[in-house]
Amino acid sequence: MVELLDAMAVEQIDTNFFRGKLRHRTALVRTFGGEVAARALAAGSSGMPANFIVHSIHGYFVRSTTPEIPIDYLVDTVKHGRSFVVRRIRALQHGRETFLMVASFHIGDRGVRHADACPAAPDPEELVRIGHGDAGNEWEGWDIRRVPDRATGGAHQQVWLRYTHELPDDAVTHSCALTYASDMTLLGAAVALHPGIAIQTAALDYSIWFMRPYRVDDWLLYDEISPSAEGGRAFTQGRIFSRNGELVAMVAQERMLRLAEPGYGTGLIERAAS
Repeated sequence: MVELLDAMAVEQIDTNFFRGKLRHRTALVRTFGGEVAARALAAGSSGMPANFIVHSIHGYFVRSTTPEIPIDYLVDTVKHGRSFVVRRIRALQHGRETFLMVASFHIGDRGVRHADACPAAPDPEELVRIGHGDAGNEWEGWDIRRVPDRATGGAHQQVWLRYTHELPDDAVTHSCALTYASDMTLLGAAVALHPGIAIQTAALDYSIWFMRPYRVDDWLLYDEISPSAEGGRAFTQGRIFSRNGELVAMVAQERMLRLAEPGYGTGLIERAAS
């Protein structure tokens, strides 16, 4: 559990000024985008009244970051109303903006109810766990199980995932953990129709809508599609369902997806695609 909590931790330096805890264990040459976004949400959630829960985040990755240098997070409150709070979070490294996020928090209200049904998928216990260090599971402590391609087809991928250690009960921890996890496998849908092609990839933007309560230390089904890839970019979407079939979150992301130049290292490609 310490590994994930460290990956999401921020230290408050001053009013509205936070710094990510420096980590020393990573195989990635760039800081994992899910980590940057999770820490931005952690900073943006600091000091939020307990009855306000994040319902959406929207972010842009504008520069890459290196794991060896801490990232600073600056938080501005754009609106603090009776029902909604909106905050803007800027991540900086070397004094330059690397990631921008707007996060909206809602107190909740009465309203109509409906949701997509959970798609058919084998139970996670029927599937093989992706081993730590294999392509698709660089993250220690996560159990990720991919549904075989024959059961999905097209630019489509399904994975079951969960964090294997019990997490604290607070909603902020789980919203940050879901933000972290949502970036781990989404690229797989975009490359499902293009196996073996060498690519260069990086996240460009990123949105999540949080809809119902969930736990990231229990099984979540991530149903991922890529409706379009063109011009060196790929658009991906994901629906996240709890083990009992409730739709708990929606994810949308556009990525740079270039054909790699000759000599580009495939090991780096695999880690970036994860």
